[in-house]
Amino acid sequence: MNEHTFPHIIYPQPGRPRQASSYGRDPERGGTWCGFRPAPALRKRILLAPGETHTMADLRGPGVINRLFMTTLLPYNNHALRNLTLRFYWDGEAQPSVECPFGDFFGAPFGGYTSYISGPLSLTSRAFNSLWPMPYTTSARLEVCNDGPTVVEPFFYHVGYTQLDEPLPTELRFHTQWTRQNPTQPGVPFTILQAQGKGHYVGCHLFMQNLHWWLRRPLSAIPFPYGFGMGMLEGWESIYVDGEMTPSTIGTGTEDFLGGAWYYVFDGKFHAPDHGCTLRDYLRGRIAAYRFDLDFPMSFGESIRVDIDHGFENQISCDYTSIAYWYQAEPHRAFPPLPPVAERQASSPLPNVLQASLLLGGPALTGLALLWGLSKRLKR
Repeated sequence: MNEHTFPHIIYPQPGRPRQASSYGRDPERGGTWCGFRPAPALRKRILLAPGETHTMADLRGPGVINRLFMTTLLPYNNHALRNLTLRFYWDGEAQPSVECPFGDFFGAPFGGYTSYISGPLSLTSRAFNSLWPMPYTTSARLEVCNDGPTVVEPFFYHVGYTQLDEPLPTELRFHTQWTRQNPTQPGVPFTILQAQGKGHYVGCHLFMQNLHWWLRRPLSAIPFPYGFGMGMLEGWESIYVDGEMTPSTIGTGTEDFLGGAWYYVFDGKFHAPDHGCTLRDYLRGRIAAYRFDLDFPMSFGESIRVDIDHGFENQISCDYTSIAYWYQAEPHRAFPPLPPVAERQASSPLPNVLQASLLLGGPALTGLALLWGLSKRLKR
């Protein structure tokens, strides 16, 4: 190692590191999460009542958020992953630049938890971590809102940021948008992002569940286009920049776009700094994967639209959820309202479980699959 390996560690950096956290923010309320709750434990966390919005950080002056950490007690608070909503506002704007269910922002698929590590985001030991840099010039306000019908407690957070004397020399602001389409529309691609302005797109998480009754007779009809329940991966990306009528980027398949291949058959789950597959479940017809363009983000001067097909010619019916991440100059295009929490929950996997069991083992395995589905209560 030499002095050029980690220059940001060796040489002094501008600004003053600071942290806002849940410590001391809500010590007098609640106590539903544990029978024995000493005062120091209550001082560290917050309680979120149904309908309550809590401001995690209200920062003034120029700065940049460097790190986010959040956690709650799982699986006790598993409902929090899609019932809580994160909203981040930059420089006094009226509309949030980040609006996303809590778990999905960090890459938790289908309202459930799975461990993975990427460059900007990770889920580790039930902690939710973000390293996306989020600059601001005059102010930053980070909120978490409980849109669900039940209390969430405990909830812990850190917001690590750097106070600056002068703002960073960029007009770009961090943005995140959550999009759900259930079911997808026949013949119409799923849109991961449609933005207007100037900036660059840096990646997405994509959660896909097959809803199509893909089991067909004769069996020779199964592999294509239904792909044993994974036929939606035959769809490819199309990216339109600055009003293009024909996409300047066209791909060869969904798993190709996300840095995998061959329906993720051979290696299954994996995680790398800029791409990975966090869930591959043939039994339930589910795939969760991500791609981050960290070194070569896709720039746009006026607009961008990122589409992904669901199967050949968009003929596979699916439940698709995406979390898009990008930077752009304000103002940004207003986001449509998030659906109520009942409409955020994952679709039942039972039809896919039944199809897989019929194909693999007939009535006996089908009965076992039904019992399995009931035991899971089909929450995710």
